[in-house]
Amino acid sequence: MKNQKGFTLVELLAVIVILAVVILIAVTAVIPRMNDAKKGAFADEAMAYIRGAQEAYVESQMDGSAGSTCFTVAWLNANKIDKKATDYSGWVSLDANGTGTAYIKNTKFMVKGKSGSLSKTDVEAAGSLGTQPSPCVTTS
Repeated sequence: MKNQKGFTLVELLAVIVILAVVILIAVTAVIPRMNDAKKGAFADEAMAYIRGAQEAYVESQMDGSAGSTCFTVAWLNANKIDKKATDYSGWVSLDANGTGTAYIKNTKFMVKGKSGSLSKTDVEAAGSLGTQPSPCVTTS
């Protein structure tokens, strides 16, 4: 009989099982981190809309006009935000101090809350708050 070198079928199967377990552990650890990162990115983008509304409000106060305190996401996309995405909807409503309520939604996430600051904990699954009719009468 020749002296053959190589792995037996049992050894190969053992390596495959070990690799499968390592991959399973890695995937279950990475997926929650990915979801947190997506929520954090959405919160950052929602804050950009809020800051855009605050900027528009301050500009209107500086030029002496009464200005609007309610801005739709569509208006902010067209005038203040350098984002041409059409998958966002909602509005930002400000009070006389420049703080107020924001309702911003895309296909996966939504946020409704105080416009002072947002974090990933303020982000919820789309649809969990239902649809929020815009309080905006005008967007100028």
